[in-house]
Amino acid sequence: MMTPAETQALIDQLKEERNRLDQQLDDALHTFAEYEEGMNVRWQTADANGRQDLMAERSRVEEELGIVTIVLRLDEIREALDAAEASRLG
Repeated sequence: MMTPAETQALIDQLKEERNRLDQQLDDALHTFAEYEEGMNVRWQTADANGRQDLMAERSRVEEELGIVTIVLRLDEIREALDAAEASRLG
């Protein structure tokens, strides 16, 4: 079992990571939105095969930006914060 000081240190560490990841996610989503604007223009002129290629490209861009990974980690942090704060309250 953690001491109150260890629990608070964990909470502080998780909050710092959450804030950093929130900013990283904001940046990634902004970049992705800009990419989407350009892709929408290309989508309008693409045939069926071209659209399949665009969807694959879109998935690659999303993966490169790490959006899903960031969101999953943020979910883990929220769960860990909830558990740490609940244990602190006893």
